[in-house]
Amino acid sequence: MHKYDLSICLAAIRKDNWNKLYESILTSIGPYTFELIFCGPHAELPDELKGISDIKCIVDFGAPTRAQQIACIAAKGEYMYYAADDGVFMPGKLKKCLDILKAEQSSKKVLVTHYDEGGKNGLASYSCNFHEPVRSPYYPDSYLVFNSVFFQTDYFKEIGGLDCRFEVCPLAFVDLGVRCHRDGIKVLLLEEVVLSCTHMPDTSGDHAPVHYAQLGHDAPLYKQIYLNPNCVGRIYIDLENWVNAPDRWLRRFGKA
Repeated sequence: MHKYDLSICLAAIRKDNWNKLYESILTSIGPYTFELIFCGPHAELPDELKGISDIKCIVDFGAPTRAQQIACIAAKGEYMYYAADDGVFMPGKLKKCLDILKAEQSSKKVLVTHYDEGGKNGLASYSCNFHEPVRSPYYPDSYLVFNSVFFQTDYFKEIGGLDCRFEVCPLAFVDLGVRCHRDGIKVLLLEEVVLSCTHMPDTSGDHAPVHYAQLGHDAPLYKQIYLNPNCVGRIYIDLENWVNAPDRWLRRFGKA
């Protein structure tokens, strides 16, 4: 038995946004139960969230993908959603997504939803092969980008979750989606915004470490994996692979 209907997990650095995120969940989740798991450099919750038993704060100074993986491993919900702490959930949408998932009889299933950044269409096409940085001749156009997606928590852990060789989450999410497709999972699609995020182009705001990590490290790694014909057998990875990632992300936190 799972303790919650939904676990919302995130690599989190923007502590000032956490209460707004939490309040948006309350207007979105309906009758379902949930937990909220933050993982990042902050040791304490904001004052507004202290004392709420279903909110957890895990301290880690690793890269975002490592922190996201740690949060997801801690999840105790039947379903899981990886979120971002610069976003808010739309009223009633979490309930709608959980209704869809609970009505679907497939034993292995995910629900992909529309990705939104800065009030704009953050995803011109759901197909991986529409986007040059993740285009590959070794998977079909039917494979979807897993930017905003609900998983069965047990399945996420079974397939190994995120590959923490990627420093930041975007390409790690795509990689996970490709592996899920290859595993034959039932992919449901809801073309509605569930989580609306802000948009920080290039090096604006606090985005510079993410920008440089994605372009300088993650994009070449993705091509190294998916332009190689050996990638066709890539599905399951070690859930505990996060321990091999550095425990301090120098791009953001510098040396201790």
